[in-house]
Amino acid sequence: MKTMVATTKNINEITDITDQYNYEDTNSDNKSGDRKWVSCGQDDSYNELEFIYNSHLEPHVISKSITKQDALDALNECCKELENPRSRDDFYKCLEKKLDIKIEV
Repeated sequence: MKTMVATTKNINEITDITDQYNYEDTNSDNKSGDRKWVSCGQDDSYNELEFIYNSHLEPHVISKSITKQDALDALNECCKELENPRSRDDFYKCLEKKLDIKIEV
């Protein structure tokens, strides 16, 4: 069962989430070093949340096991609930719990 909480802002797109955070990638030449972390504010040439949505959540939206709004709300809530730096494992577990899905990595 989904355990969604009410959001304080209407979240209609991933940019509605990333716009809530200030982010500057000071290690842009070394992406291998930050793979274990999830940045909720990264939205320049590479958007972390968009990657997670496209790779792991959109297939569930297409199969109708969740809605796009469910996915966006869960991304937003996990960003807010997990302390920065957010571990990728913890972030995926948060999404799985909120959406009652399994994320294959």
